[in-house]
Amino acid sequence: MTNQAGDFGELAMHLHDQIGTLATVEAVLQFATEALSYDHASVMLMRRRHPETIAATDELITKADQYQIDFREGPSLLAISDHEDVLVEDTATDDRWPTWTPTAAANGIRSLLAIRLVTAHSTSGVLNLVTSRPTVFTDADRESARLLALHASIAIASSRLESSLQQAVDSRKIVGQAVGRLMERYGLDAVQAFLVLRRYSQDRNQRLYAVAAHVTTTGKLPV
Repeated sequence: MTNQAGDFGELAMHLHDQIGTLATVEAVLQFATEALSYDHASVMLMRRRHPETIAATDELITKADQYQIDFREGPSLLAISDHEDVLVEDTATDDRWPTWTPTAAANGIRSLLAIRLVTAHSTSGVLNLVTSRPTVFTDADRESARLLALHASIAIASSRLESSLQQAVDSRKIVGQAVGRLMERYGLDAVQAFLVLRRYSQDRNQRLYAVAAHVTTTGKLPV
C-alpha cells in the first residue's frame, strides 16, 4: 500500500470530465489501483434499496461483492446499513460474518476496507478496497481511502443528478411529441391530448413516458 494520498485535485477535475455514472466509477477505481496502489477495488451502489456492484477492477473483488449480496452479510453491507466504514483485517480470523468470511478467505480475499459513499441525506453506496494479503491497511491508507470516497461520492451524486435531469428532459420531449400526434390525429387540443395519455397510463398501470413513446412511434394509442 502507499502512504501518499496522490493528486486528489487532479482526480476531482478528471471526475468532473466524465460522462455518466459508470465512467465516473471506473475513473475512481483506476485512481484507487494506479495512484493509490490498492490491489483491487469496486463500487457498490444502492438501486431500489438493493446493493449492486457497478464496476470492479477484477474478478477477485467481483466475487467478494457477490458473496455478500448472496449471503446477505459482509463488511460492505454493514458499512451501508450502519453508516460507518468497516475494516476486515483478515478474513481467516474475523468471525463477524460466519458465512461470508470463510468463503472469502477460501477464494483468496484476505483483507477488505469498505468506505461508505454518502450524499447530504443518505448513503448512496460503498467503495470496496480488497487485498489477497492480511493486515495491510494502515491508518494512512484509511485516510486516503476516505478522501477518495469523498471525491467519489460527490462525483457519483453529480453524475446521477445529471442523468436524472437528462431523462426528465427526454421524457418531456417524448410526451410533447405524443401530445402533438394525438392532437393531429384526433382533433384534440393540447390539454385533452395530455389527459388522454394520462388516462391510458393510469388504466394500464404504465409509465406516462412508455405510453407517449408508443404513440410517438406508432401514431396510435396502445390497444
